[in-house]
Amino acid sequence: MSEGATKGILVTTSGYGPDAHGFAKGKPLTLLDGNNLLYLLAKHGHVARIDLSEAKQLGNALKRASS
Repeated sequence: MSEGATKGILVTTSGYGPDAHGFAKGKPLTLLDGNNLLYLLAKHGHVARIDLSEAKQLGNALKRASS
């Protein structure tokens, strides 16, 4: 909002807790969790899955590459 955005979407492969929902309340911000992300992808013809162990491996590889 401080940069002039009129809408924001935060996407996670997991879920949001009460603090995130409290932060987003009253703001033009949509919280999209992993289940909704997969639903929307399927609705638009994209088959996807969320593999957290694979994501962690990729994240660790990126950390090593940037060191």
